[in-house]
Amino acid sequence: MIDAIRGRLWRPRAPVLWQLTPDRAAEWRAIRAAALRDAPLAFALGAGDAETDDSADPLIEARAHLAAVEVWAAGPREGQAKAIAGWQPGWTPGTEDMGWITGVFTAPEARGRGLTALTLGRIAERAAAAGFRRLGLRVGSGNDAARRCYLRAGFQPVGAPFLNERGLPEIEMHRPLPAPAASARRSA
Repeated sequence: MIDAIRGRLWRPRAPVLWQLTPDRAAEWRAIRAAALRDAPLAFALGAGDAETDDSADPLIEARAHLAAVEVWAAGPREGQAKAIAGWQPGWTPGTEDMGWITGVFTAPEARGRGLTALTLGRIAERAAAAGFRRLGLRVGSGNDAARRCYLRAGFQPVGAPFLNERGLPEIEMHRPLPAPAASARRSA
């Protein structure tokens, strides 16, 4: 009986989804630092990545990144990001209809809870509404957990594995997006 009452009184809070904008650079930098500690080879190191950044304003690079890339975060409450994913328009010629997923990371303690699926779902909605026809991403060919997550989110491998600019093997995955509704195309 007591367990039944506890079950009705306590429920885990549904995760929250929010966009990380330049004014939230500290949030992005904190989870980015966690990603670099957890999987340094999975993320390209660049300015602003080191936790010991000694520039006058260590958030300059983070703000610039968030101004250029649409990044979504998910967590138990806004401001407590446990998962992030970003996207931006086509990187290379021939991918103008594709939004590229970048910087996907979920904190180890939050994996398996659907947070990455939330961020990828929001990105798919936003990209489709903006008129993109597909999403693409690259993932380490040995990162089986991430590949399974992307498969569940509708991504499929395309082409043969390749070596990225750092010499690490990756695969590319794509996901088709639905055509935006006629009213959304007119207002976009």
